[in-house]
Amino acid sequence: MSPGPTAPQAHPGCLRLWREENDQLVGQWKVAAQHSGQSLKPQAAHHVLDGLRGLLHRLQGLPSALSVLPLELTVLANTLTLGAGLTQRFMKDHALDIHRGLERVLDAMGVPLPQSGDLWKAIFQSPFITPEMLLPLHLLVGLQGALWLTDNHPGDLARLLCTVMRSQYKESGVPLLEPTEDLLSLLSMWDPPIGELDAPVILQDARSLRDVLLTTAAFLQGLHELHVGNLLLALSSLQKAALSLCPRPVLAQVHTALGACLRKMGHPQRALLHLLEALKAGPGQGPPLLEAARLYRQLGHTTAELDSLRLLVEALSIPQDSRPPLFPIGVELLIPPPSPASCLYAGTQSQARYLLASRCLQTGRNGEAVEQYLDLLALLLDGPMSQGMPCSVFLSGGSQVPRVPEVFLETAVALIIVGRFHDSLTVCEELLSRIVLLVPQKLWLGQGGASFKSSLSPAPPLSENPSERLCCLLWASAAHLFQGQAHAGLGARKEALEEFSRCLELLFRVQPMGRAVDQDAGGDKGQGLNGDVVSSNEDEFPSEICLSMKVLQRLKAVALISRGLEWVAEGQDARALQDFLLGVQVCPGYRNASLHLLHVLWRLERKDDAIAIYQKLESEADQQQDDSEGLLPQYLESCMNCIGITEQESLLQELRKSLQRPSSP
Repeated sequence: MSPGPTAPQAHPGCLRLWREENDQLVGQWKVAAQHSGQSLKPQAAHHVLDGLRGLLHRLQGLPSALSVLPLELTVLANTLTLGAGLTQRFMKDHALDIHRGLERVLDAMGVPLPQSGDLWKAIFQSPFITPEMLLPLHLLVGLQGALWLTDNHPGDLARLLCTVMRSQYKESGVPLLEPTEDLLSLLSMWDPPIGELDAPVILQDARSLRDVLLTTAAFLQGLHELHVGNLLLALSSLQKAALSLCPRPVLAQVHTALGACLRKMGHPQRALLHLLEALKAGPGQGPPLLEAARLYRQLGHTTAELDSLRLLVEALSIPQDSRPPLFPIGVELLIPPPSPASCLYAGTQSQARYLLASRCLQTGRNGEAVEQYLDLLALLLDGPMSQGMPCSVFLSGGSQVPRVPEVFLETAVALIIVGRFHDSLTVCEELLSRIVLLVPQKLWLGQGGASFKSSLSPAPPLSENPSERLCCLLWASAAHLFQGQAHAGLGARKEALEEFSRCLELLFRVQPMGRAVDQDAGGDKGQGLNGDVVSSNEDEFPSEICLSMKVLQRLKAVALISRGLEWVAEGQDARALQDFLLGVQVCPGYRNASLHLLHVLWRLERKDDAIAIYQKLESEADQQQDDSEGLLPQYLESCMNCIGITEQESLLQELRKSLQRPSSP
């Protein structure tokens, strides 16, 4: 086989002029990069890039020739390097440019395109590679590797490096010892050639690209292993990335990931040291502050956790400057934005403020919780929601925090806890005004996702998804529940009873398909409290609404207990007893409901019934807790904590004494 015998050779004068044009353009860029301000660099880069593209177009407009290929591949590499830096990412066009360049190499060598499609293997196995072609080819290997890493194809890069090194060792006559497919090892062993003095000028050499690829691969591999739980492998890879030469923003990310890894491994002090290093490398960054809050929460240092969250809110409230174009190609260019599940994701200001507010509420710092929730609502009402954002979306578009209606509800319950009942009523009214059109008149649930049926309100439908309609019904029910509790706090018992009844009326609109229809032709039986109470097996429902059904059951119990307490305050113990009985039926295993029932039975002198319930509670005390604990939304958990029996211990102690009396001498 001989290399392209019919390919015309370029005139030496033309080749010299083309090379001088490349060198001049690269020289212009290097001068501009050193002496121009940051704002002028993109303008200079665009000018140089246009010149390089024009030169490449002229070179590729001619038949491919081995004598021109070293220059053509160099111009291609310079064009790709500058183009990727300007766009701050690698694009599909860059991959096509590399593919087209490789095809021209094979054409100049007279090698047919391989059926496997592996152009790189065909090139490095060809005997027609000249020493002058090696440098630009290795430069293109680096650019191809950068493109594959950004596309999350590290295996392709590993196979390419194996091909390259087999070729190198074959030429040198030294066998390749211990073949490996480990990308970090291959990158460490890869030894690109050094450019000759008379070679065309390049923007970024292959060795610099190799170092960038090595750091990037170590970092990305560490993040992947951390995500899947291989902590020792993650630690090893991240430590390699930390020891390499990487810019300060990337170093901050590496130390943050190391902190997260060591926290999960049970080394909090070492984790904290890395988080401090991350803050030194990139002060004001959100991820290390959020990871520090996680660490302090794990250690039980609530004050330090909340301090970290406050700093996180401040950091995220400062507008971030857009990243300037990167020249030459650096690690930052190859690292994708973190996903919400990543330890490097700090979220938005609204998400951070929500975390701070909810943690304040959970830890009993109710005053600060209220202020943070109100600031968050103001941020939402003046921002996304004022521009027409649906009320039911996730906070700031992420699924790691609750949906906007739940933020309203948490705000309302926090206001009730601190005694700001009028403000709580206002927040609930605002929420109800935004979701009233989404609440169904009736909602039947059947087995399997396809058998959902909902009878929607007369208003124009805003969501045809029955599970979404169920969520809206739960939010509206909770809003009425909190309005009832706010009225109760104000001493307005009549209004409180009306709101509790309205809450229950909404909740009993949800019926399992078949049972509601079989029990009553009109389907209304079971909607009121005098009908059958529905407590269906959760296995009948699709998994995506099982938690919503648990919330529905618990809301029913809380609403019944709340209404029962108002009846107790009115002196109507018999009506309270009915509500407490229903509360126990709709939510079996809910201890609070049983305690309230026990309490009213004791007040009514029905001591035998009270003792029977007490014995049942004692027998269940050592059993496994309700599996919904910890899974219920924060607004419901906080509400449930507000309706406990203050004299619970004294009542239980009196019951124990009653049980001991018959056996006393």
